[in-house]
Amino acid sequence: MRMQLIRLTLILFASANCFAQSDSDSSKIKLEDIEINILSSYYQQDGIHSPVTGGEGTEQLSNIAPSIYVYVPIDTLRSINIGAGVDFYSSASSDNIDNPYLSPNHVSGASADDIRHHYSFSYSKANNQKLTKNTYKIAASSEYDVTSISGGYTFEKENKKKQRELSVGINYFFDDWKRIYPVELRNGTTEYLNTDKRQTLSLNFSQAFIINKKMNLSWTLEALGQYGMLSTPFHRVYFVNEELPKIEILPSLRLKIPLALRLNAHMNDRLILRTFNRIYWDSWDVKGYTFELETPIKVTDWFRLYPFYRFHVQTASTYFAASREHLSSQSFYTSDYDLSGFSSNKYGLGFKISPLFGIGRFKWLKESTMMFKSIGVRYAYYQRSDGLNAWALTAGLEFKIHR
Repeated sequence: MRMQLIRLTLILFASANCFAQSDSDSSKIKLEDIEINILSSYYQQDGIHSPVTGGEGTEQLSNIAPSIYVYVPIDTLRSINIGAGVDFYSSASSDNIDNPYLSPNHVSGASADDIRHHYSFSYSKANNQKLTKNTYKIAASSEYDVTSISGGYTFEKENKKKQRELSVGINYFFDDWKRIYPVELRNGTTEYLNTDKRQTLSLNFSQAFIINKKMNLSWTLEALGQYGMLSTPFHRVYFVNEELPKIEILPSLRLKIPLALRLNAHMNDRLILRTFNRIYWDSWDVKGYTFELETPIKVTDWFRLYPFYRFHVQTASTYFAASREHLSSQSFYTSDYDLSGFSSNKYGLGFKISPLFGIGRFKWLKESTMMFKSIGVRYAYYQRSDGLNAWALTAGLEFKIHR
């Protein structure tokens, strides 16, 4: 699988160069550089509230996720973005789907492995006279129990002074699931869920403002609706009045409305403050608030530090209860702690090395030159009040192909 990703990377590089060569040879117009970003991350978590085992049991999971994103200017108005990646993940709780000796006190089983592939493509065209830009995008992903496709459109418009920008977008997602039930509930049972499809439609509106030379502000309002299979078939729920579990049952409709505000301030030549605030509401009665702060520090002209912090708090869904606190007479029930009330903290540090003339240069196909522009690394630690802990290490390489 890693070899497939390497081959795909080379294909994307070659494709990007073909676009560049074709355009530059025909028009002789100076174009922007092709940009290539290669990312890789490692994520690990553990906790004691797996929904697979009814809200009790290990949440141990690890994930390795390499990906590549290529930006190609076709001409001075048009461009494309191509992305691809793979997730290699291992989850101990997934193995417990097929554990026939499960009990509420069961803690762990052998880790179950899976692979997820994802791809994306977008095409943008600008109109310099009207100061507008239209972007069309499609994406797809696939793993063992779900296949997803999506499409979207975004319209952007600047004012004449280029101090404000309005953006309106619409996105549609279609997910096709396999209904995998816990092993002890498969034989002699009826189909608990009458659909294996999920549809998601989102509308988002945002506006960005340049307040002055040192400050800019933006807000985003999103309205998102989901319909279809919103329950996870292999999530167990244990009841007060029954010994055997049932599968998680949730409404087939969910509405989400987040409102976010960003404020960035250049304090001086060395320090920037980036703040993010978001309030959230959905029709399952989850309400949340998020605050983020990042403070990029310019240590030298080529080296920057990125300390950051994120705080989140939310209320529990109407349909959530811990193990053996639900009544079987209820219409909807879940013991997934993602829908519980909790608070969380995430903090970490990153750095980026980005010399003015790049880290290195070398020839790339005919007359093109590739510049190794920058390298960045970020570490984050996440802690949730329900006992979930996680950490992630991400590294990114940025290249530019100069025609």
